Amino acid sequence: MLSVIIIVQFPELFIGKKIEYGSFIIYSNDEINFNEDVKNILDSVQMNLKESQFYQEGLELELYFVKGTLYERLIGLFGMKNIASSKFNKHIYIGIPNFKENILKKGKSDFEWLNLVQIISHEGVHSQMYKDHSILGFMKTPSWINEGYSEYVSYRRVRNDMNYELSKLFQEYESTSDFWVETEFKSMTPRIYLRDRIIVEYLIDEKGLDILGIINDNTLEPDKLLEEIELYFKDNK
Repeated sequence: MLSVIIIVQFPELFIGKKIEYGSFIIYSNDEINFNEDVKNILDSVQMNLKESQFYQEGLELELYFVKGTLYERLIGLFGMKNIASSKFNKHIYIGIPNFKENILKKGKSDFEWLNLVQIISHEGVHSQMYKDHSILGFMKTPSWINEGYSEYVSYRRVRNDMNYELSKLFQEYESTSDFWVETEFKSMTPRIYLRDRIIVEYLIDEKGLDILGIINDNTLEPDKLLEEIELYFKDNK
């Protein structure tokens, strides 16, 4: 058990190189050319994270890009194979970052790449929430809130687009039952993440709640909220 804790919680023991910029420390076995592309990505992430109600000045985020390393093989033995995950301020990315093209790529299929700014922002919100809303690294709040708010913050630039409408996004969600759906970045995401993002965005932007109010309201249920959202957009056509 102690070995598992050490392996999972101290990836820096297995990763050779690091660079530091602002609130971020990047670890990678491959050399990362620290240039304007890297700065632009991290600056964009920081702008997203500052919108979060859980934003903490001075919180450092450690980003570990572990594709092809011994660490990736070790955590794979414990079932950790997601392209991105986080615990406290440590982020594990089983993918290769391309800072110029703003993508994180794990493999060749359509399901194995993500928008780099979006996914670092998403995991960053999880890190912000761990301090007050987790016990031993396990979140106390429901998954739909954790994932929905992380998606909400990480899609800030999409939401600020003049042509963006939540009602259209909800229509897209309703139009398919596929497990995977295409995002605004042309990557693929589980449909349930889209559901969670829509619900949280509706509660914040349409109903005027804040995330703490959502967390503290034990009467909120995803299925009932989806029914409410459907009626809301029908009544506001």
